[in-house]
Amino acid sequence: MVKLTKLSWKLAFQYALVFAAVLIALNASVLYGVKFFLIYQAEQKVDSVSRAVEQRIIGPNSEQMTLGDPELINEAKSDNTLNIKVAGPSGKIVNGSANFNTLSVPMIDNINTARKIEGRGLNLVIKNTAVIDGGKVRAYVQVSQNMEKEYTFLKILLILLAIADTFGILFSLFAGYLLSRKMLRPIDKMTKAANAIGLSGLSARIEVPPADDELSRLAKTFNEMLDRIKIVFEKQGRFVADASHELRTPVSIIQGYIGIMDRWGKQDEKVLQESIDAIKKETLSMTIMIKKLLFLARGDNGSQVLQKATFSIDELMEEVSLESSMLASGHHFSFQGSPGLELFADRRMIKQMLRALLNNSIKFTPKGGRVTLLYTGNENNIVFSILDTGIGIPEEEQVQIFERFYRVDKARARETGGSGLGLSIVKWIVDVHEGEISIVSSVENGTSVAVTLPKLLELQL
Repeated sequence: MVKLTKLSWKLAFQYALVFAAVLIALNASVLYGVKFFLIYQAEQKVDSVSRAVEQRIIGPNSEQMTLGDPELINEAKSDNTLNIKVAGPSGKIVNGSANFNTLSVPMIDNINTARKIEGRGLNLVIKNTAVIDGGKVRAYVQVSQNMEKEYTFLKILLILLAIADTFGILFSLFAGYLLSRKMLRPIDKMTKAANAIGLSGLSARIEVPPADDELSRLAKTFNEMLDRIKIVFEKQGRFVADASHELRTPVSIIQGYIGIMDRWGKQDEKVLQESIDAIKKETLSMTIMIKKLLFLARGDNGSQVLQKATFSIDELMEEVSLESSMLASGHHFSFQGSPGLELFADRRMIKQMLRALLNNSIKFTPKGGRVTLLYTGNENNIVFSILDTGIGIPEEEQVQIFERFYRVDKARARETGGSGLGLSIVKWIVDVHEGEISIVSSVENGTSVAVTLPKLLELQL
């Protein structure tokens, strides 16, 4: 059974409906035009015969005929579609043909006007003429044209057109279905490709038609969407795997110390305290990591709400530098910048960004090294720069440092307490504020990080 809900059939029915409306309108116009032409010819004919009969009655004396002269209605004798009646001034019929019956049509009404009469078994074009000579009515003449043959032709033409319309509509329906199936074939391929995604992962792609039309552009867009989805899924899978790996280590440590406490901690207070300290350290590490994961997750799903307001850069930098200088004991820490700058942004997140960058520099800068925080601005932008004399980042790894859980110095990961999420959070904060971040670094020579944020972002809201 044909599914009429398919788009191909819906399009076919719409094509057929439009074609039927146009075809019926054209055929109706043709039928009306033929009928109008036939009636016009009949009116011209009865008008011509009426003038001829009138001329015989009031023509030159040598050519005048009496009202009862059989030759007066000569046209009716040679053409059985014509009927002529002649009446005297009183309206009494004195001469006429009997090709068909027109007694029901008065002769003295609608004088000198050709008209059409339909119904009551008649299909006629009639003209009544008053023959006037010397200001007096000499006679009345009625000329009628029988239209039965013409109306029969019109009926046959109507039937033929109706049959042609029926076959034309059915053909248009069938052809429209075939054409719509051909045009919608790329969409069927897209559907099959979409169904195959669950079976073959995200590797299935749609064959793009060679023609540069809407369907080919749709296929390209669909393939591009699959590419983006594949990248997101790969990142998500890697993120879940990395998160599981990162959480497995502290959990294993906690389970190990719990086992130690269960075996020896009950009798040995030293072992008990060591286990408690280790569990507290790993729990704190897990808590920090989970908070960072939740932050990034809210950022990914769009639920992380920004609280933007205009604030003083000087005040923020004093807070950040004071907190960082306390952490950077053993380092030479300094900050400087252009006074009087303001920024429209989420102050809490900008502070979090700066603290993360400074903490990163402090962790990977040996004791006695230098960490510098700079800030400058112009009419359009605010630039924060963090410079250090730390261990640096290899050039081939600089493009990966913003990936989640990526760490350059994996050997020092446990020592520094880094989870590989700090720079991912920094990158998200910079992106959500429509800024840019760049890194220049070389091994053993230190690292320079520059964050550029638009100063007048408030005017764009």
